Amino acid sequence: MAAAAYPLALSLLLLTGLSFAADFRQGWVPEVGTLVDCTLVEDAVGKGSSPGSVIQTDTLLLLREVSNRKVKGDPSSERDLPAEVKSAVLLNVFDDSRVIAHPSFRQPRGVRPKPRCEINRYTPQEAAVPWGSQLTKEEKTPAYQSRLWFSTYLQSPDRTFSVTSLHRVLSGPRGEEDAAPYQTSVVLNVFTRTSVVRARLGQDVVLDCGFTLDRTTGFGVEWRYQFQGSGHLVYAYHGPQDRVYAAQEGTELFLDRLHSRGNASLLMRRVDVRSKGTYICTLYISNFQIQQAITLEILEPPKLVLKPDPLYLSPSEAQNILCEVANYYPLDVTVTWTRRIPGNSSAELLPNSWQSGHQQNSDGTFNLTSGITVTPTMADHGTVYTCHVDHVSLKGGVRRSLTLKVAGVSWPSFEEVVGMLICAYFLHGILKLLHYWLLPEGKCLMVGQGWA
Repeated sequence: MAAAAYPLALSLLLLTGLSFAADFRQGWVPEVGTLVDCTLVEDAVGKGSSPGSVIQTDTLLLLREVSNRKVKGDPSSERDLPAEVKSAVLLNVFDDSRVIAHPSFRQPRGVRPKPRCEINRYTPQEAAVPWGSQLTKEEKTPAYQSRLWFSTYLQSPDRTFSVTSLHRVLSGPRGEEDAAPYQTSVVLNVFTRTSVVRARLGQDVVLDCGFTLDRTTGFGVEWRYQFQGSGHLVYAYHGPQDRVYAAQEGTELFLDRLHSRGNASLLMRRVDVRSKGTYICTLYISNFQIQQAITLEILEPPKLVLKPDPLYLSPSEAQNILCEVANYYPLDVTVTWTRRIPGNSSAELLPNSWQSGHQQNSDGTFNLTSGITVTPTMADHGTVYTCHVDHVSLKGGVRRSLTLKVAGVSWPSFEEVVGMLICAYFLHGILKLLHYWLLPEGKCLMVGQGWA
């Protein structure tokens, strides 16, 4: 399979199925770390492999919650690992920062949905951009001597935390029959707590990106935009030179927190519809680079207006009722109409509505008009017509209603009769009070007659 390209021991440990591991993984969470199901993804090599085809193989990551320099239980002896794990396809991962062992990855075994996890082999290479080069005085890999490297990507089930990590291999199997796990140490983490950001037009947004290094070294930061196959540079910073190479208008980094806290987040002011897309935060250290992708979505809810309002019609008079849906983004919007006839507790769907095409405004938002035609009779007096609009920016949608009044209807509704009776009752009481308070008993005042 890949034996010609990789050592046979690597193929045995990383490209072998884990059917024997299914039993012990149910309901077991190791005390020394977090065990995560993962997928090794690599290019297919060999006879019959088509260009671009890949091989995906199940593996395990044991994410240690302790520093690799302060391990409780010698990891080389593996005496703190269950026997089943010792024989599994396993990467035993240590991280000084403990970022990779984030609490969001801790779940009882067998619970779904599970964290997303992918692992790839990594080859060090020089950066092709000026903010990713000359990051150390020696201009070479800073004391990271290792024959094998891996990169991993983990994302929590609720997508609230993602981390990409670069691993150097400390030790591994020494032969074909050696089933020892790979011991790896995390050199660089790049993480985000906002894999997806949703914003309205004109808002300021922060695309979260943080990083940790296992030692002090120079670094560079790059933010790049991608959307539908095209992209451009948004921001570029070279740490040792403290130099900003590029900064798109309306964007900035928190440079005071960049060096002290590893905060590489990007501030974007007054976003518009052209801001939507994928933003890639890349961290460079000498001969290495890893990244996180954050998706920015622009969601602008629609505004509704019904016309004519109020709705007064004569019997048999045809009239279009319009629902103007304005200033929404993105395009996906659904408009439906219902009517509720007096005396009915539920509304009925009106199938014969019509709708205009989408019209785009100067700010990138859209408008459309939907309508129905009504020709009322006397019996339609009091019918309620409602325009319902569903849009991705709204939970439960939004609606507006009009009540039809038919001219010439002389009889009041039950509700109107009750209201008039209540008003008459109170008016009668007020008049009686005025009669007793203002007029003395036994006297009558005739205005304009001159006598009492």
